[in-house]
Amino acid sequence: SILFASGDQGVWGRSGVGATYNPDFPAGSPYVTAVGGTDFATKSVIGEETAWSCGGGGFSDEFATPEWQADAVADYFSKAKAAGVLPDSDLYNSTGRGYPDVSALGGQVNPYCVGIKGGSFGGVSGTSASCPVVAGVFAQLNNLRLANKKSSLGWLNPLIYTNGDCFNDVNDGSMNNCNRGTTGFAALSGWDPATGFGSPNYECLAKLM
Repeated sequence: SILFASGDQGVWGRSGVGATYNPDFPAGSPYVTAVGGTDFATKSVIGEETAWSCGGGGFSDEFATPEWQADAVADYFSKAKAAGVLPDSDLYNSTGRGYPDVSALGGQVNPYCVGIKGGSFGGVSGTSASCPVVAGVFAQLNNLRLANKKSSLGWLNPLIYTNGDCFNDVNDGSMNNCNRGTTGFAALSGWDPATGFGSPNYECLAKLM
C-alpha cells in the first residue's frame, strides 16, 4: 500500500476557495490510503480528538466511489443529511471516491516536536506529519505478522473499511472547511470525509493480526 497525506487546505484543496470544493490528488485516488489530520480536542491533553479544520478531505472528481467504500460513504450521506450538516450538492461530486481513509494528529493546536540540525527544536504539523505516523503504526503491525511467519498486510483499504471500530472515531461535528465563513464536511460517527475512520487504535488492530 501507498499512504499519502490528504492535504492541508481542507475541502478547498490547493486551488483555494472557489465555486466548488477542490479535491486533492493523489489523496483522492482509490489506489492509495489517504491520511487526514486531527487536533486534540483540548490543548495539551492527550485524549479526545477533533477534526483539524484544514485537514484535506472530500470526494474525487476523477475517480468513482470504489466498491469497498460504498457502504461507508452512503452511511455518511445519510447521517449528514439527517443532522442537517451535508454541504450543498453543487459543491462536490457525490459519486466520487471519498477521502481520507484514516487520520492522525496533524493540526496546529499541538504540533509534533522535532529536533532540528544544530540542536534546536521546533514544531511541525499538517497531514505530512499525520501520514508517517499512520504508516509507522501499520509497519509495526506488519512486524507482528512477520514475527509469526505471516505475510505482510498488503493492500490496506479493504482491511480498514471492514474494521472501522479499530480506529478512534472523531464524531463531534467539527469540519474541515479551513477558511472561516465557509462550509466543509462534518466529522460524524463512522467514516466521514473530514477524518476518515479516525486515528488508528494499535491495540485493537494488533488483535486482528
